[in-house]
Amino acid sequence: MAQSARPTLANALVVLCEDAFFAVSAARRLDTDLMRGLARRRATLVAGLGPDMRGGLMNSWEGWVTSLCAAIAPLAPPRWMPLADAVEQGLSLEHGARGVRSLFTSKPSEKEVLRVRTIGSLAVRVLAAVMGATGQFSGESSLIRAAAVASLGLPEEDQRMLNTETPILADALEVYGDVEPKLARAIIKGAFQAAMSDGLDPREEDAVLKLSTKLNVSVEAVNEARNQAKQTIEQGKTLGEASVDAIRYVLFDDNAEAEKYGIAAARLNLATIHRKDSITAINVGGTVNLGKKYSLERKEREAALGLAWAAVLSADPTFARRSELMLRHDRLAADFGDKDSGAAARDAVERHVDSELSQIAGLREGSGSST
Repeated sequence: MAQSARPTLANALVVLCEDAFFAVSAARRLDTDLMRGLARRRATLVAGLGPDMRGGLMNSWEGWVTSLCAAIAPLAPPRWMPLADAVEQGLSLEHGARGVRSLFTSKPSEKEVLRVRTIGSLAVRVLAAVMGATGQFSGESSLIRAAAVASLGLPEEDQRMLNTETPILADALEVYGDVEPKLARAIIKGAFQAAMSDGLDPREEDAVLKLSTKLNVSVEAVNEARNQAKQTIEQGKTLGEASVDAIRYVLFDDNAEAEKYGIAAARLNLATIHRKDSITAINVGGTVNLGKKYSLERKEREAALGLAWAAVLSADPTFARRSELMLRHDRLAADFGDKDSGAAARDAVERHVDSELSQIAGLREGSGSST
């Protein structure tokens, strides 16, 4: 391979690790099939990275998050994204053609495009109405909306319009036509989740209740949606806090990488209301002391260990450095409740990255960019 191609493959390694990190956070589990599916949908982009893209794509946070939300939408929309349930039910053009039509083309029908454009836009406006009910629309609210918009897979002009709209008051938001009951419940659950992310304000709750009436969601279904939203918020708390500590522990002597991936773990797994302690710990620095602080279920443990090892591989450590980090990773796994789970998580992440990096190298060879 020519010298000029080496930086580009090194950049591809960083992006593959970043994308794997996103996939694990999105699903809240170490799912190799999901990592592979996402990598395949991103392969052309990653293969085309030039030597000027050193350091990966994560540093352009909003662009990175929204592009990955679009790519992962038909596979497993992120659990932290308030419209995840609605997208899972098919409210996204990223799914492509469905049913018999998919045998002949990958493009969704005009009817499906109209459905997603109409109901998807309504769902985004519901989120915005709730998050803006206090009279403020924060940067985090803008990111939540942008992630939801990207997940819908709408044309760029539609996305621009939805992302720049001033939030409409719940009283003024009009609902045209009927929304399927199951989809309406998913939208209301997403509205509660968006509102709860920074603490549920009475004005936000009032907006959700008004919008649930407009969407013909029953009182029982509203209460269920509220409980589901709260559960989703809480489920990310333990994983988020454990993964931040895991990354800081394993990479305690690499401040830049520990900060980059620690903050990412907090932002992707912890609701705003739960982030303060983790972000403060990252900013202050210092040693993470193990002490069986976390009681993790198997999936949470595997995910936290997988996130930490994806962060490790991103820096392309030398063989000697990797051996040192493995020892720390094993100590962390034992502290999390299963000393053998560290090796298993490392193997899953490494096999994925090795396989996909080989695919990227092959794409580059085929395009002649390595000569």
